[in-house]
Amino acid sequence: MTIASGALLGWLVSVVFPLPPIHWEGRFHPIGFFKLVWHLLHDLVLSSFRMIQLAFQCRINLNAGIVRVDLDSNDDLYQVQVAELISLVPGTVVVEVVRHPRRLYLHALDLVGPDPVGRIQKMTHDVEARVLNAFGSAQEIADYRAARARGEVGAEELPELEVDES
Repeated sequence: MTIASGALLGWLVSVVFPLPPIHWEGRFHPIGFFKLVWHLLHDLVLSSFRMIQLAFQCRINLNAGIVRVDLDSNDDLYQVQVAELISLVPGTVVVEVVRHPRRLYLHALDLVGPDPVGRIQKMTHDVEARVLNAFGSAQEIADYRAARARGEVGAEELPELEVDES
C-alpha cells in the first residue's frame, strides 16, 4: 500500500506541477565521466578525513566563511550539477545559486593557508570543468575553455577573507 500510494502521489505531483523541459545539447563522454567520479570519490575521502581531524581538535576553530564563485559555463543543468557535487563533499555546501550571472555562494570550512578563497574557487572551477568534460557538447567545452583562457568570468577582485579568531 505504501509503494502504491507513493507512486500515485508522485504521478499526481508531476501532473499538477510539471517541470519545464531541459534542453540538453551535450553528450555523454565515458572517460570524462570516469574522471568526474574518480575525483568525486577522492575529494570525499580527503575531506572526510579533514572533517574528522577538525572534529577531534582540542580547540574549536573552524575558520568558516562564505565564498563567491562565478561559473564559466552558461547552462542551468551544469550549474545544478556543479552545485550538487560541491555540496556532496564534506566541508562545503552551496548556500545560494544565482542564475544571471552564473554564480554560486559556498559555505566552506577550514579556510586557512595562503589563498583559501582562491583554493575554493579553483576547486569549484575544476568540478565545473569535469562536469563539462563528462556531459558537454564539443561547442560547450570549447566555449568554456575560451572563457577560462580569457578570464572572462570571475576575473574581478574579491575582498580578502576575514577569519574570526574568537
